Parts: sequence; structure tokens; C-alpha cells
Amino acid sequence: MAPKLSPSLLIVAVNSLVALGAVGFLGYSKLVYKRPVITEHSERARLAKGHASPTPAAIPGSMVFEAITVNIESSPAAPKAADGTNAQIEGKYHYATVGFVLEIRDAERKAELEEARALILDKFLSLIGRKNFRELATVQGRYLLKTQLIDSINQIAKDRSPEGRKEALVTNLFFSQFIIQ
Repeated sequence: MAPKLSPSLLIVAVNSLVALGAVGFLGYSKLVYKRPVITEHSERARLAKGHASPTPAAIPGSMVFEAITVNIESSPAAPKAADGTNAQIEGKYHYATVGFVLEIRDAERKAELEEARALILDKFLSLIGRKNFRELATVQGRYLLKTQLIDSINQIAKDRSPEGRKEALVTNLFFSQFIIQ
């Protein structure tokens, strides 16, 4: 049978271990461990190593998508009869005319996106077709559409990349035209 420890003895033992650990860490960090001295030569070498790149810097490019008119989801799903009230506006069929420009990280890889233009447009149509008027009328809704498009296009580019590149090809998307009615 194991001897019983009193709670006060257990507290003293735990506090002693914590105190010894703190003193040991402080002694090591202040007395034993010596941080390397930063000199002008070492900083220049570190910066030169950081700036030395085996590949040349990529030249950014862009890809223009002309404005497309798309039916968007009506709200409510079935439009109400014209009775002259505000509810009629919510029940109408809506459409959006959207044009955008993709900012590409490397202009030399623009051909990859040109080959996938049909897939990009299909993804765009499916994304915007599921949005409703109220979502697209807000800044947050347009920002969400923008990020969803960028993510989808980058996924298409990764899937079609012959080298299996992991980095994102599209860095930004700019709406050149955005009209909803």
C-alpha cells in the first residue's frame, strides 16, 4: 500500500519543481546561451543570401474577361405577381452584367489560363448564377464572389499545371464592370 501524501506536501513539491525550472531557464538564457553578435558583415551576407534567387523574378500580367450578362437567382424563388408593391421588386427576375480582369503572378504562364478560359467562364457562371440580388448588392457579397472566383481559378490552374505547381497563379481579380438589375 502506497503511503498517503498530504496536500500541503504535494503543493510544496510542485512549487519547488516550478521554481527550480524557472531558475534553470533564467540561468541558461542569461548566463549560458550567448546570442550571436550581429555585425555589418553578417547582415550583408544574410541579405545577399536572401536576394540571391536561382530563378529570375516573374513579370506579372493580366487577363481580361469581357462583360457577360448572367441571370441570377431571384428572391423569392418564384416571382410574385405585379401588384405595384415593394414585394414585387424582390420577386422579379434579376440579372448581372459583370466584366473582370485577372492579375496573374507570372505573365509567361498566361497561356495556361488561356487554355482554361472555357472552364473559368463556366465556373464564373455557376458561381454568380447561385447568388441572389441582395448578396451582390453589398460590398461583402462582391468581395465574397471575388475570393471564390480567385480560389476556383487557382484550383483550375493547379489541376491543369503540367509540373504540378503549388503556388497560386492568380493574385487578384478586378471587376471592370459590375451592374445588377
